[in-house]
Amino acid sequence: MELTSGALLWTVLGVTVLVTVTTVWLWPRLARSGGLFVLARLGALLSAQLGLVLVAALLINGYGDFYPTWGDLLGADQQVTFGASTGTSGDALPTGHGSRLVRPDGPAPAFLSGRPAAVGQVSSVRLLGPRTGLGQQAYVYLPPQYFQPAYARTRFPVVLMMTGFPGTIQTTLDRLNPPRQASGLIAAGRMQPTVLVLISQNVALPRDTNCVDSVGGPRVETYFTEEVPAALRSAYRLLPGADGWAVEGYSEGGTCALDFGLRHPSVFGVVADLGGDYGLYENRQTGTLFGPPGPDRDRLLQEADFGWRLTHLPPPPISVLLGTSVRDRDYPATKRFLAQVRAPMRATPMLLASGGHNFGTWAVEQGPMLEWISEQLTH
Repeated sequence: MELTSGALLWTVLGVTVLVTVTTVWLWPRLARSGGLFVLARLGALLSAQLGLVLVAALLINGYGDFYPTWGDLLGADQQVTFGASTGTSGDALPTGHGSRLVRPDGPAPAFLSGRPAAVGQVSSVRLLGPRTGLGQQAYVYLPPQYFQPAYARTRFPVVLMMTGFPGTIQTTLDRLNPPRQASGLIAAGRMQPTVLVLISQNVALPRDTNCVDSVGGPRVETYFTEEVPAALRSAYRLLPGADGWAVEGYSEGGTCALDFGLRHPSVFGVVADLGGDYGLYENRQTGTLFGPPGPDRDRLLQEADFGWRLTHLPPPPISVLLGTSVRDRDYPATKRFLAQVRAPMRATPMLLASGGHNFGTWAVEQGPMLEWISEQLTH
């Protein structure tokens, strides 16, 4: 029985009820003095409580699809496979460079050991948006080549990396550590020298903005698709065109990445979505994003459906990677999305045999994803 199966849930629930009823039935016999009876009463109570905890855990796991299989829960090795693409037809601290839009923001975490010219460098900065008033902290990883004299005039491709909701960039570093993995891939010749920018789209916690310019709220989309790229270009040697810029994320960060690619192909030419949705939505955490009832709201809601965009609007000239597992509950939605892709857009599925909505799955997918992105970006 798999972790998300109804049979397992009903079995655990039935055993819990049986243990609870048995405890109540036998309690008068156990209510005697002596060490054995005390241990028996403790065992009966703990067994009933453990059953309730397991039932709650199974319900939560079933709702979030965090661990679909026992192998996912126990950390079994996973093999990533790529499906067929659709739609085909010096060591000085560089942070800021005097930019008004990129400010140092405290010490950077020590996730890399060695000289910048050998392993690269991570800096903590704040990226300012003068029109939106937003200013998010970001970790910027510069590859070793950025500091080497031979690359002094080179402009580098860049990957904007988004978190989930309510994720933080510190959690991304702790659980996935993209700079260390990118440094290793670059050293092995499996990834071209690339700048990574780890940033959170959660600008108004505890509210979930879904990365949109919400009506009467923060202009998150404008910040990430206009002001963040402008800020980064003002401070670092980065390629100018969309073919040198990628955006990726996990969970809601993947949804945001796909949305930015579909809406702003002139900014991001490459997209990677690990476990995201295929549309934007409103709920209690987002509040009203698309305004009051009326024609404008209806139009915004329609455009927020990625499938509708693929069917009714010209396909954008972007390359998209969709990371999922064949056991994921969103796998059917992924197949529907892939079936709607038309040239010049290209979409490639990256599939796991099993895997849930969790960091274990994203850790397996991250290395192949970085290599795939590197192949798509301008060299």
